[in-house]
Amino acid sequence: MDGANFASDDEQNDAYYDNVANNRRNYNRNRNRALARAVVAVAGHRLNTRRQSQPMHNSTLTGSMRVEELLNGHEEIIQGMISMKAEMFRSLSNLLASRGLLKTTRNMNVNEQLFIFLAICARGETNRHISYLFQHSVETTSRWFYKVLQVICSLKDEFIRPADYTSIQNLIMENLEKYRPWFDGYVGAIDGTHIPCAPRRENADAWINRKGYHSQNVLAACSFDMLFTYILAGYEGSCHDARMLEEAIAFHGFPLPPPGKFYLVDSGYANKDCFLSPYRRETYHIPEFRRRRNGLGNRREVFNYTHSSLRNCIERTFGVWKARFKILKGVNNYPIDKQKMIPVACAVVHNFIRMVQVGDPILEQYVADSKPVRGNVDVNADYVFNDGIDGTGPSTGSHQHDPSREAMNGMRDHIANEMWERYQVAPWYKQT
Repeated sequence: MDGANFASDDEQNDAYYDNVANNRRNYNRNRNRALARAVVAVAGHRLNTRRQSQPMHNSTLTGSMRVEELLNGHEEIIQGMISMKAEMFRSLSNLLASRGLLKTTRNMNVNEQLFIFLAICARGETNRHISYLFQHSVETTSRWFYKVLQVICSLKDEFIRPADYTSIQNLIMENLEKYRPWFDGYVGAIDGTHIPCAPRRENADAWINRKGYHSQNVLAACSFDMLFTYILAGYEGSCHDARMLEEAIAFHGFPLPPPGKFYLVDSGYANKDCFLSPYRRETYHIPEFRRRRNGLGNRREVFNYTHSSLRNCIERTFGVWKARFKILKGVNNYPIDKQKMIPVACAVVHNFIRMVQVGDPILEQYVADSKPVRGNVDVNADYVFNDGIDGTGPSTGSHQHDPSREAMNGMRDHIANEMWERYQVAPWYKQT
C-alpha cells in the first residue's frame, strides 16, 4: 500500500510541474508576440510620420534666387541685410570673381557666397538662421562663411594701406584756423577697441578685460578721412593698448611714418617717438580751470580740445565699423582663430565701401567733426604718463632722460603756446 501511495504522489508531482512548464512557455510566447506587435506598431508609426513630415527646405526660391530678389528689391532692404548698397555688393562680387578668389559651384554662385558672409557679419545672425533663409545645411553655410572670410582677409594689404605721407590731409586743409599749421604733418590717429569673444576654456581668464567680460583687443590706425590704415586683432582683452602698440611695431609690421610725420594718440600712450598725446587732465591749473566761463581756460585746454576734435576720427571710424557689422558687438561661437579674423575682414570691407560708395547712410551719421572725444584714459593702464604741471617732462624717474619723450613734450608745449595766442585773439570754441 505504501508503495502505491508513493507512486501516486510522484505522478501528481510530475503532472503539476508539467503544467507549470506549459504555463511558462505560453506566457513567454504571448509576451514575445506582444513585444513584436509593439515594435511593428512603433516602426509603422515612425514610418508614417516620416512620410507625412514637411521638408525643412521647401521654399520655391533657391538661395541664389533669393539673393537676386533682394539685390533687385528696395534699397533700404538690401542696406538692412548687408549694410551696403546693391551696386557696391555687385562691385565687390565682381572683383572677387574676376580674380578667381571665389568661384561658382554646382549649388552656390559667387553672389550667394558673398551675400551669406555679409549677412552674417552685418546682422550678427547665426549660421542656422542664415541656413534656413538660403535653403542650405548649417554645415554648408559654415563652410562658405569661412571660405569667404579667408578670401576677404587676403585683401588686407591691398585695402588697408598706410596713409599718404606726401600731402596734407583734407580735414586739416578744410579747417585752416583750427588745425594749421600745427597738424600739417599728422597722418592719422591710433587707438584700441574691444570686441566680445568666446575664448578657449584653458586660458579664458586672460581674455577678461577691465569691464569684466571676455574680449579681444583690436589695435587700429586710421586716416582723418576714416579709412583704416592698420589693424591688429587677436590680443587678449587684458592686454593694454600701449603694450599692443609696442608689439605691433616690433613684430607685426606697424607702418612707422617718415621723420616729420606723426600720429595722434590718447593719454594712455606715451608722448614719444612719432606719437603725440594730450596733456593729462590732472595737470591743469585748477584756479584757471574754474575761471573759465564761455570758452577754454588755458593753453592746455585749447590744445587738448583741438587734439581731441582731430583724434576722434578713430572713435568715429570704430563707430561706423561696429554699426555696419553687428557681429562685432556680440559673442559668437566660432573657433577663436575665426574670431580673430572677423575684425580684419570687416575692416577690409569698411575700407572698400569707404573708397567706392557715395552717400553711405551709416557713414553720414559719424562724419561730422564737431565734438571732441572725452574720457578716454584707460583706468587699467600699464603705464602712467604724468607730464608735470609745467609740461617740462615726466615726474617718474624711469622716463626722465628719454630724448624722444622730451622732444615730443617740447613740441607739444610749443604748439599749445601758439594755439593759446591765436585763441585769445580769435577763439573758435564757445561754450553754450
